[in-house]
Amino acid sequence: MLGKECKAAVFSEVGKPLEMRQFKLPRKLEPRAALCKVKMSTICGSDLHTISGRRTEPAPLILGHEIIGEIVALGSDLKNDGFGEKLEVGDRVSWSIMASCGRCFYCELDLPQKCEKLRKYGHTCCNEPPHLTGGYAEYIYLFPGTAIYKIPADIPDEIATPANCALSTVINAVETIGLNEKESVLIQGAGLLGLNLVALAVEAGVKKIFVTDVVKSRLDLAGKFGADFCINVKDLACKEVVSQIRDQTDGYGVDVAFEICGVKEAVGLAVESLRIGGRYLIAGLVMPGSDLGIDGNQLTRKYLTVKGIHNYNPKHLGMALRFLEKCSQKFPYGELVGRVLSLSQINEAIESASTGKHIRIGVRTG
Repeated sequence: MLGKECKAAVFSEVGKPLEMRQFKLPRKLEPRAALCKVKMSTICGSDLHTISGRRTEPAPLILGHEIIGEIVALGSDLKNDGFGEKLEVGDRVSWSIMASCGRCFYCELDLPQKCEKLRKYGHTCCNEPPHLTGGYAEYIYLFPGTAIYKIPADIPDEIATPANCALSTVINAVETIGLNEKESVLIQGAGLLGLNLVALAVEAGVKKIFVTDVVKSRLDLAGKFGADFCINVKDLACKEVVSQIRDQTDGYGVDVAFEICGVKEAVGLAVESLRIGGRYLIAGLVMPGSDLGIDGNQLTRKYLTVKGIHNYNPKHLGMALRFLEKCSQKFPYGELVGRVLSLSQINEAIESASTGKHIRIGVRTG
């Protein structure tokens, strides 16, 4: 297997379709590296941002970071997964979206996602060996410092594949800000992040779940996941939304709010909707230029706690897989991947994902 050739879809320039290219598999692995045959990828919104030019990445590159695969080769020192279970050739696995060194300033602070030597899958130029660093390919090279987890057998590929992005991130969000059964929560955004947050909130037994979005079909899905109040904010003024939320919380407002929609105007709405002493977690504003323009007086006089997160600690991927093992049948996760196409149909898959009709589009390789 090592040293043979494989195919990958390469992004080279904004406005051009991805091009199928041949790459050589590495002839040998680093001691703690692995080589996987890609089984499936799903197309994340950040991939679409790169393709459209909204987000700048080094090109050429192989996109795709929501990936699962099958181990075909293991480095000599790579023995166990993140659960402590023995890794073997043939295992179906998921892995963290990044590889970290474990020794730098940020790794020592338990922020490996901010490692000074960070390498992110689907975000790395493919000109240099090992080339295969994204999911839109037949094979992928997993660098040393990547957290690898065996996927429980009863989780289908379509449900397991995006777990290393959205679900892991919102598990980090909930852990960072806190959530309990006595509280009400506002979730701003009903994409994959928001739907996973609804599931986590339901499992936490929270009192009331409010979800806002501008797409009816997504709000309908949020309701299926267990949201109590799904509010389409497309044609509503901020004060109207706040009024609806306060009417359902005895006039106080929600205890906790999550911004995971990537819309800066959502922040002001959340600040207005939170009760005195409330908590706010911002995770969706990852693009430059997200100037908030909120009244600092509101933060001070309302005793608000505001925190931000970006990506996740690899332990959160393990937690995500355990959550799906327990709850994937309880929630309508099977409705999230609307279409599955082959790697040879990658440009059709991207076009389909760009319509926003489906939460995710799958790309099956193996």
